[in-house]
Amino acid sequence: MTSRQTTEHLDRDHFEALVIGSGFGGAVAACRLAQAGIDVAIIERGRRWRPGDFPRDLSRLEKGWLWMCDHGLYDALPLNDILAVRAAGYGGGSLVYANVAMRAPAEVFDDRWPEPYSRRTLDPYYDLAAHMLDVRPVPADPNTGELPPKTRLMARAAERLGHADGFFHPNLAVTFADEGPDQTNRFQVPQRGCTFCGECDIGCNVGAKNTLDLNYLALAERHGASVGVRTEAVHVARAGDGYRVRLREHGHPDGSVERDVTARYVFLCAGALGSTELLLRSRDQYGTLPDLPATLGSRYSGNGDFLSFGHGLREPFVPDSGPTITTASLIRSSAANREHWFVLEDGGFSEHLVKLVRTLHLSRLPQQVARLVGEGTQRVLAATRGVAARLDQEPGDTAVLLAMGRDRADGRVSLTGAKHRLRVTWDVTRNDALYTEEQAVSGAVVRSFGGQPFTTPTWRLFRQPVTVHNLGGAPMGHTPETGVVDPDGEVFGHPGLYVLDGGALPGATGGNPSLTIAAVAERCIEIAVRRITNNPGWTAPERAEVVRGVVPEDAAVEAVSARGSQVSPAHGLRFRETLSGDVRLPTLDGGARSRRLTLRLTVHIPDLSVFRDDPVHAAQVSGMVEVDGLTTAPAAVRDGRLHLLAAVGDGADRSMDYVLPFIDDEGREWLLQGVKMIGRDHDRNPWRATTRMGVAVTPPDRRFDGTAPTGRATISLVNTVRLLGSVRPAGAPRRRKVTTVLTFGVFFARRVAAAYLRTGRPPQTR
Repeated sequence: MTSRQTTEHLDRDHFEALVIGSGFGGAVAACRLAQAGIDVAIIERGRRWRPGDFPRDLSRLEKGWLWMCDHGLYDALPLNDILAVRAAGYGGGSLVYANVAMRAPAEVFDDRWPEPYSRRTLDPYYDLAAHMLDVRPVPADPNTGELPPKTRLMARAAERLGHADGFFHPNLAVTFADEGPDQTNRFQVPQRGCTFCGECDIGCNVGAKNTLDLNYLALAERHGASVGVRTEAVHVARAGDGYRVRLREHGHPDGSVERDVTARYVFLCAGALGSTELLLRSRDQYGTLPDLPATLGSRYSGNGDFLSFGHGLREPFVPDSGPTITTASLIRSSAANREHWFVLEDGGFSEHLVKLVRTLHLSRLPQQVARLVGEGTQRVLAATRGVAARLDQEPGDTAVLLAMGRDRADGRVSLTGAKHRLRVTWDVTRNDALYTEEQAVSGAVVRSFGGQPFTTPTWRLFRQPVTVHNLGGAPMGHTPETGVVDPDGEVFGHPGLYVLDGGALPGATGGNPSLTIAAVAERCIEIAVRRITNNPGWTAPERAEVVRGVVPEDAAVEAVSARGSQVSPAHGLRFRETLSGDVRLPTLDGGARSRRLTLRLTVHIPDLSVFRDDPVHAAQVSGMVEVDGLTTAPAAVRDGRLHLLAAVGDGADRSMDYVLPFIDDEGREWLLQGVKMIGRDHDRNPWRATTRMGVAVTPPDRRFDGTAPTGRATISLVNTVRLLGSVRPAGAPRRRKVTTVLTFGVFFARRVAAAYLRTGRPPQTR
């Protein structure tokens, strides 16, 4: 079934306030503005979706599934270094998210969040948002009287793997009780109880999800807010003491039209990518806001999202039973002397989604989609269909796991090319350590079920992560040099222009971010309403009704913090290598000069099983770098990475890619990047190929692909012997030490041999 078409559009050209987007930031902003008596309009590029309207037609993607095809539900964006998935519809991401209402740990606010943000100052707004969304943990399935099978399996896995103290049932924005067809929620909006059908992430046709259109947005409309759906914002410009927004109205009675709407106050709430893109287009494409801060587009984060699966389980996981997510485990692990915090949750999928993916083929895609993704996507589609076929054949014993963690939030959103396409620059290498730990723990959970782990096709083929939690791009800070918006969400130098969505968050939340986005929006809109109405005491009307409920994640944080970090029990190894050579560096007169280079490195593979399953075979690197003219003393390698014998293209060739960040004597950041190309097309001598590498020393934002090295580093014969003698197992019991070293030796020898014997790609898994 597809959504009922609507011609709902704005009936005026001027409002006191305009809210662009209807997700967690936009819904909060619109609700509070309307309740304060402010003349407000909401625009949303997607449709209204009501219970019973969400797509279920599996024959074609354009049957309500893709936004670019008649404004469907999903928008999947392959943005260079990351695949971002977002929703389109009145209610934003709440329409298809997994309902989890989680608060960020206190430590999150110590990292780049400006004053006055802290858990203590934000908790009253967390309480208010939780009240509005009416959250609670998953109860027993009314059909069986028990918790869903996957919920019970995850609890046993946490106990078995030593994560029981960090295990909890998160609060969910779902109505579970069902009192019949006349039931309404606390805002007198009709809702029914959850049937545990597992369709949360494709739109709830039951009406049990507490989506934003059933609470915040319903209240906004009740208090007079105007709504325009299927309406896009193209760019924003100044207009007197306010702003002019160019709209593209796809739902206008006269067909798709463009027109301008003015407002004294504009609140950008189109999601991290949407709001950032709108500001970038206003500055860089249309030139309507030329003086936006230079920090625009910075601190993008994928929230450390890592999706993985497992098949062949001993017991049924039943991923289509219950809400999409029902459990969470807070993990605090350490590897290579670096600590990582992340959350691991069970996942689910509906049989409708599996059957839809199985039908994917480039020739069946709508023309506009096929032109956008290109022929190269056929490979991904084929792999995706293979995954879907496996899920369809083994639906009950297939596990779905989603990890979220504190990534570096150092990506950048920009427009590129003559057509100003949206692009995300996201250096996976700098986040490899987190992804490796998430993959290791996810794999351990699957193996505890007796299953075999596997990852998404985009990760396996291209090492491209998939995120459903885009954050940053218009981060908050104290000055234009540190952020795009101030701590209250107002864009620097642009009074009355606000960003109140995930784009304003200055970093990853380490867990599901929706409640944090809503709480920050509650705080910022309270301040904005007080300014607009000149009423310093204004508060949300529901605040008097708020009673703080149980916050299960806080108990998990306290328990895990008290216990301390866990060293991964995985079987890994480490070895040392020393390389020396020369590299050319630019001089002040515009020339270049050769400088002596020495590298003393320690390579650490935390989990050999994960390393072998990983398509690029990522390892962690520490040690020292010496570059004459940059370092008078050895500089420490900061979170270095090595991709060891990763496949090059579709052939048998392999490469060893080093990325070694360090800081010179003057405090400047550099990347020493090196590549060894393995294969007959590069060097017919395997000894030279594995002991010599082309290198370049570049600023952190430059990429080196190995084609134009500015220097060379070599491992001498003596240091090769020392390298072989330094190989040591790590984390393996005594009986496994020799086996671990031999396994790595066989892995290395097979891949080098395959590159020279042209035997094709050796198997990626065991």
